Amino acid sequence: MNLDGVLDMARAGRLYPSVILYGSSLEARRDAALAAGRTLLCDAEPAARPCGECRHCRRVAWPQPQAERFHPDFHVLERDLRATTSVEATKGFLRGIAAAPFEARGQVFVLAEAETLSEGAADALLKSLEEPPERSPRHFLLLAGSRLDLPPTLRSRSLAVYLGAPEALDEDVVSAIAADLGRALDAFFAAPSPVYLLTAAAALAQAPGWDDMRSRMPWAVAAAATLRYARRLPGPPAARRALLALAEDLLDSWQWRLRLIPAPRILEGLVARRLAAVL
Repeated sequence: MNLDGVLDMARAGRLYPSVILYGSSLEARRDAALAAGRTLLCDAEPAARPCGECRHCRRVAWPQPQAERFHPDFHVLERDLRATTSVEATKGFLRGIAAAPFEARGQVFVLAEAETLSEGAADALLKSLEEPPERSPRHFLLLAGSRLDLPPTLRSRSLAVYLGAPEALDEDVVSAIAADLGRALDAFFAAPSPVYLLTAAAALAQAPGWDDMRSRMPWAVAAAATLRYARRLPGPPAARRALLALAEDLLDSWQWRLRLIPAPRILEGLVARRLAAVL
């Protein structure tokens, strides 16, 4: 299933109540949610939806400060805390379900960063998904980098739609970081010293994008550089296994950045955890 299939189902009135839009970039996921919202709320004949001209299509827009365009039946919940979308914000967002649509034939609720839902927030959303509407239709669009970042209970009740691969990594940047990482770790394996591990972490910290706490791109670049070095490492199997584990850690540790922990500190901890005990 792709986005075109989602829009076709929306035109036919057969779209699942809950849809996970995952993959690609944050902007692409938002654009997909807008396209689905316009299709679901459009006034035109089904085959022509979204027409882009009716009062509904023109007003469905991503919320912006002091924006003039908004649709009362198109709701977006963005993360309210630095690390998570809180249960309080989610419950407040979901209160709109109890009201009938203001103007359109249905309602659309978008969870902009569904992977950040706290446990309580996910439970509140799950309860809403399990209560079908009595009158007008309502649809939930759950946006996430990966569907696997969502709880199994939400995945099992949603149609998952892959929007494409994330933004490609800059190979020149990966190669440069891998070279610096390699020099530091070659020195470490030759003469173990914590100084070399700090240098290795500093090499990974050269990945661009750490200033954006929500971005996973620097983590992906650091992991790719680690894997590139691991593939050429002629050393002991234990060292290669440790590097593979480090690359996996890098891909899974993005949430620590959301807690305002400086990226260099996180990287130093990950590198030391996996490599200090190798020799």
